[in-house]
Amino acid sequence: MQQDAPFEAKAEQALALGESYLGVTYGRLTRIDPESEYWRIVVSTDSADDEYPPGLVLDLGMTYCRHTIGVADPVEVDDALASDWEDDPAFEHQGFRCYYGTTITVEDNLYGTVCFAAEEPRGESFSEDETLFAELVGRMLEHELEHRRTQRKVDRLDDFAGIVSHDLRNPLNVAQLNLESLRADVDDERLTRADDALDRMAGLIDDVLTVARQGQHVTETETVALSTLADDCWTMVGTGDASLVVEDDLRFRADPDRLQRLFENLYRNAVEQGESDVTVRVGTVADDGFYVEDDGPGFPPDERERVFEAGFSTTDGGSGLGLAIVESIVDAHGWSSELSESAEDGPANGAGDDSVDDRQSFRGARFEITGVVVDQTAERDPDESREGG
Repeated sequence: MQQDAPFEAKAEQALALGESYLGVTYGRLTRIDPESEYWRIVVSTDSADDEYPPGLVLDLGMTYCRHTIGVADPVEVDDALASDWEDDPAFEHQGFRCYYGTTITVEDNLYGTVCFAAEEPRGESFSEDETLFAELVGRMLEHELEHRRTQRKVDRLDDFAGIVSHDLRNPLNVAQLNLESLRADVDDERLTRADDALDRMAGLIDDVLTVARQGQHVTETETVALSTLADDCWTMVGTGDASLVVEDDLRFRADPDRLQRLFENLYRNAVEQGESDVTVRVGTVADDGFYVEDDGPGFPPDERERVFEAGFSTTDGGSGLGLAIVESIVDAHGWSSELSESAEDGPANGAGDDSVDDRQSFRGARFEITGVVVDQTAERDPDESREGG
């Protein structure tokens, strides 16, 4: 099938292949809502002038598809009359003697079914090869629907980014210019505070735009070296007395610009959360990932699920978007992330000291990123370790 073809064209071609392979006369992708008993043909091998065209709406109770809901296996009917289905409303309404249907889900929610039917019975049961082929058609259309929904989200993010960039930046720039002109004539501390507030607003707009744009699916990648990138990004962040230790190296495929933003945000998080002399370590995880960890205060377990949420911050004045940007970059690459305590040995920070708050009793933060595409042509030395500061 043509990868750049519209979804409906891909679906119709896949259904036609299934129809031919199974030896039936109808192939359909349906949309179902069990609560409202809604059933609609989204794509069909029938044309607009045939009996079961795309767009046809029926009561779910009048279809075989209702039997596929809530069951683990596909529904197979070789001969409705021989299988005691002659009293089923679906047979009475549509007259199909043979049916094969499997559910498809999108974002873990029931979407509908991929189904095949014929008015004539089959001479034998569906074979293992036939059921496998039909399932492959279902899973392929499921994947295409997921991809289409993801693309729509990306398009909405593009629209959102455009609105933020134009409708918020323009009046903000006007306010900044007028404030600058006023401060040239008036010496007032309140104007300084207003200027700081506008600067913070500009920073928030930049962060929101970054979340929107960094979350777009990565389509072009390059081979990057973990050690080199980790060192280079460290020099781009105000780290003060903090130190960096790169434990080992890994070469993998990624968008280098977005990966740079990921590391810079993780570094800033470590430095801002921890003490001035915090140590940050970078290394590899198993065979397909890397970690960034620190010996700062870390995050309590009940906060670890929330730190990637936009707007969540544990520091006063934080935008709560730094780690949300990290998560959006991870998602855009198709990777996975996990936050836990640092793997470094030693007593927990603040353990036994009643003067520290609850967050100080955890052993740093460890961010693990896995699922990267490793460059198998590169060699790395697992014993190599370097320090930077």
